[in-house]
Amino acid sequence: MRVYLNAATWEPNARLTTNNTGKWKMKAGEFGRVSKENIELAQLVVENPGRTAITVHRPSLAISTRGKKGYFVTPRMFKLENYGSDTATAETVVRIDPYDRVTFLLDYWSVIHSKLDNSQNKRINVRGSVLVAGRKHPRRSPRRLTWKIPKEAWTAYTDVRILSPFTVMWREICRSHLGGKSPNRNETSPPVSVLSGVLFEAMRKFEERPTQEDFRSAIKEVAAEWKVSHLPLQIASFRMYEALDWNRENLGPWPHESADSASVNEAPPGVIEVDRD
Repeated sequence: MRVYLNAATWEPNARLTTNNTGKWKMKAGEFGRVSKENIELAQLVVENPGRTAITVHRPSLAISTRGKKGYFVTPRMFKLENYGSDTATAETVVRIDPYDRVTFLLDYWSVIHSKLDNSQNKRINVRGSVLVAGRKHPRRSPRRLTWKIPKEAWTAYTDVRILSPFTVMWREICRSHLGGKSPNRNETSPPVSVLSGVLFEAMRKFEERPTQEDFRSAIKEVAAEWKVSHLPLQIASFRMYEALDWNRENLGPWPHESADSASVNEAPPGVIEVDRD
């Protein structure tokens, strides 16, 4: 059995960009601009090159720091359909047929942030991990491809200096509405594309970051204009503001003028883009 961990950027309903070298660090450039609606993920790939089917469970990240015992964390997963060989499951127990593979997409930043904050070391080490039914010890991605994430890190892109406040806040919508086995399971909630539009129009009412109370009022006002429920965004606004605080040293300008001001990054060179089928 083979296990790989790749850095990835997902733009829902558009493309999944993966760094299939297995390295964590990437550079922006060759493939044009990444949509403002993107989230960085870890792609965990498990291959079965043998002649017997296997069952794997507990897809996770093996985290270690110097001088301390390692541990495993299973963050939120995203289910992707119709992405060819990069189609991802959010199931935690999966049977893999001979010469087949399974892919998981893990929201690693949702757990790495706190690990970096609480670490006394200059970095944390991350490897992909999975358990195989009938075997005692986990199988991990190659040690030589361990992700060495420094304490001050906030993105896998080495030459990106700022992150759009819109992207930071949109990622919280993505986590709450697109994560798990049944994304968009609440049929009464507006689609993510609509929530994105309401979020951006609410942000444009201010030239700089408003108080959370004022922002929640703006969300309610715009949602009424769009004739959709304001509750999903208002509930997520608490996490949005926590995320803004965590990224405060790396934020770009508040996007009050145009959609361009909400855009971030460029896609990394030397990586593979997978367009949705």
